[in-house]
Amino acid sequence: MQKKLFWVLASVFFSLLIVFSLQAQDPQLQQQYDKKVAKAKEVRAQMEQEGISKPEYDALKAEFDKLNEEIKSLRAKLMSEADVEKQKNKAKIYYNDGNTSLKQGDATSALKSYEKAIQYDPQLVQAYYGKGVALSKLRRYNEALASYNKAVQINPNYSRAWLALAKLYRKLDRYGEALTACEQAINSDSTSYKNYYELGFIYNKKKEYQKAAEAFAKVTELNPKYYKAYNAQGVALDKIGKADEAIAVFKKAVEVKKNYFESYFRMASILNKLGRHKEALLAAKNCLKYKKNYAPAAFEAGWALEKMGKFSEAVRYYRIAAKSRNWRKSAQYQIDMIKRKQGR
Repeated sequence: MQKKLFWVLASVFFSLLIVFSLQAQDPQLQQQYDKKVAKAKEVRAQMEQEGISKPEYDALKAEFDKLNEEIKSLRAKLMSEADVEKQKNKAKIYYNDGNTSLKQGDATSALKSYEKAIQYDPQLVQAYYGKGVALSKLRRYNEALASYNKAVQINPNYSRAWLALAKLYRKLDRYGEALTACEQAINSDSTSYKNYYELGFIYNKKKEYQKAAEAFAKVTELNPKYYKAYNAQGVALDKIGKADEAIAVFKKAVEVKKNYFESYFRMASILNKLGRHKEALLAAKNCLKYKKNYAPAAFEAGWALEKMGKFSEAVRYYRIAAKSRNWRKSAQYQIDMIKRKQGR
């Protein structure tokens, strides 16, 4: 696996050094460059041989890395400043093409454009980020990780790439690495609410709900209008039994976005658990106002009405919930229980 990952990074890097058509002003320098490239190819072929021992592989890798550095140095000498600028301009064109393709939903074309951009400017950190996004959309996750890692290798303060790494590691259930990457994102940019939002979700996955709630609270401090963070904070607070605090932040969510149905549903659920059925019913109805026939809210409305002794109305809401496959069994059970109570 380690060898495979090395080639994801090293083979790409090596190929970038030989794609340029270099116009040598110094024939001897060009000859040195060609020899180094040929030698690097030879070493690379040896590294790819089956049955190679680890000490042999490590020695060859060290030689390969040294050759790559020498090739970079020679290439820089061979290219004039004008050539460098020309290459960078071409890189930007391909980078912008990649962004356009990505916006149009064509990840395959985007990937090709980003790779072209990298060929023309191996230090264009944004192109590695874009390449990572395209690879993620194509579900080539290990390659995407390698591309994001290359971006932060070039620019260790590239917060956007650190955040992308954190999200992808979380998606892959690699929560320790996700946390490390997210902390790096925050270190690079502590003013970005998006970094703290991701941090909260990572702590949720790690079942560290107090820390998750604190991270989401930081989000709302940085961006008081980000209603989803209030909702996420409420969910985390509910997990650790802080019901009243959870209700308070759910209320803040709907203050910011009146039609945010999920927070109404979550309020209804907590209020029913607390026995505050009248308030729960109001919250459930508000949810259904903005999300018609939403089964979870319909069930909470039915539960509140049942506890308030309003059985006919409760059955009506349970029947709405029963239309959902996920809620059918629970809703029908409550309907049957009410019928037994009524002697039917």
